[in-house]
Amino acid sequence: MQRITSLTENGMRITPPTKDYRPVDDFLLLDEDQDLRGRAVSDVSGDLGQVTEMLVDPENRRVAMIELTDGRRVPIEQVRLDGQNIRLER
Repeated sequence: MQRITSLTENGMRITPPTKDYRPVDDFLLLDEDQDLRGRAVSDVSGDLGQVTEMLVDPENRRVAMIELTDGRRVPIEQVRLDGQNIRLER
């Protein structure tokens, strides 16, 4: 069964809500190098844009997802750091 990751409504991309994630600015990062916002993101097919937001699961106080320029949300388990760039694994 395929999971729906985004919907389109009136030409805008909408990501369905998942849990009660909060923006990383609601928390304090222990190290500024942990801030992925603004970094380039790619996968095997090429450039996917940049990280615009990091979403935190407030229950366990860990980053759970990153949000990309186009509004897609990617689970942090798929994120691999390559220097300053981010590569997604599926």
